[in-house]
Order: sequence, then C-alpha cells, then structure tokens
Amino acid sequence: MKMTKITWALLLAGLTVCASAAGTKLDISAPAPKVLSTYYSAKAQSADKVKAALKANGFTILAVTAPVKGATVITVTNKELTSTNSWLAALNVLVDSNEVRIQSPLYFGTAYLGSTAKYGNFATTLKSFQAALGDLSTVKDEFAAAKLPRYQFMLGMAHVDDTIEVSDAADVSKLDKKYVAYTLKLPNGSTLVGHNLIGRTNKFLLKIDAVQNAQILPYKSMITNGKAEILDPKYYLAVSLPLLSMGDFMHISSAPGEIEKDITRAYK
Repeated sequence: MKMTKITWALLLAGLTVCASAAGTKLDISAPAPKVLSTYYSAKAQSADKVKAALKANGFTILAVTAPVKGATVITVTNKELTSTNSWLAALNVLVDSNEVRIQSPLYFGTAYLGSTAKYGNFATTLKSFQAALGDLSTVKDEFAAAKLPRYQFMLGMAHVDDTIEVSDAADVSKLDKKYVAYTLKLPNGSTLVGHNLIGRTNKFLLKIDAVQNAQILPYKSMITNGKAEILDPKYYLAVSLPLLSMGDFMHISSAPGEIEKDITRAYK
C-alpha cells in the first residue's frame, strides 16, 4: 500500500503519543535532568511478587495498605533512606492492575532536603528498585528540579518547613493503632510514623481522579523529642500531585483539615 505524506504524519504522531504515554526509561548514569519525575513506573506485577522482589533487593517492608479500592501500597525503607533522618526515610510503592509506581527518591529528596540533596545520592536505592521491578520509566507528574527545594503551590502558601504540630507529648507506645500503618526509628532518635486515614478522608483521591497516585499515602508524622509534626497537607498534596490545578485543589479543600484531624486522633 502506498504511503501518503498524511499517512506518515499520522503514523509518526501515533508513535509519539505512545512514547510519551510510556515515559522515558530511567538511566541512572545519565546527567541530572532539569525536570524531575515525581514517580517512576514499572510493568504491572502482583503485589506478592513485588513484595518478594523488594525484600530480595535490600528493602524492608514497613507496611502494606489499601487506601482506596484496587490500590495496594507497599511502604519500604533501606539504609540509604533511613540515613537521611527525614521524611524521605520511607517510600511508597503502588501496585494496581495497570502498573507498579514508586515515589522517586530523587524528586522527594530534592523537595525535602534542598541543597544537601544531590542527583546521585540515591543511586543505590534506584538500582535496587530497578533490580526488583525491572525497567523504570518517568510519568507525566513532574516539576523543575531547581524550584523543588523552595516549592510552593502559590506565593504565600505552605512550603516544606511549614510543619504542623499534632502533639506536644507524643509517645509511640500510646499511639492509637487504628491510625498507624508503621513506625520507623531513625538513626538520629526521631521516629517516622505512617498513618492510616479513615475511609472517607481517603476519598479525596477519587474526587480528583488521582487513584493512580494512591502511593502518596500513608501520610507521615515525625516524632522528635516528644513533639509530633506533619508536613502541611497543603504543601504535601501539592508537591505530590504537581499536575493538579487550583480548581482541582478547591474540589478537595476539606482534605487538609481531615488529614490533620485523623493524624491528631492517633496521638490522643
């Protein structure tokens, strides 16, 4: 069959769309990109296979949760992550029928650690993810690396240092287990806590069609010297979902307060 110029143009356009949908394959040895992918995607696999592979490649499984129907979230850590003594000490891995999606240590490391985070800092963790899950590809969620350390959704809104105190007398042994997915003692003596939110709180993911990013949960608090804090949800949700518009966030305007309330309950 003879190919016309229009036919070739349509074919090339289709190939371009497919390539874009699949993302760019992660190459750890490549120079640092100017734009960082918020997450990395691997081919669909069963949750049991993913858990076994993660364990076999040096990760400790902290929790397995299901924030919304059809989404299994596996929270992991390793020595490289815990050594940051930060919110980055645990990462979430989503398993659903379409893919396996992980929080990128490069993206969140840059957001949380600022100038102390270097592109190659988490090569060991990424190589372990690759060994466990196969090829990793970028997703559409992304943000400029240079702007991440000072990230604010809009001028005057919360940034990474705007934490919210949820308890001034935090005791890990007295936490309400209903609201706790895991606890992780860090080298500096702080404790990172992953929180189960109640079902109706989790529904904010459905309202903004963000089930494919259910790996933003469990939500974390940090206990240091008896004081428990969380990242302001207005910061965390925005930096974790960089494609959402102001309209999207207005649609879930009650979510930050509901998240804070759920986590505060764990410390009562």
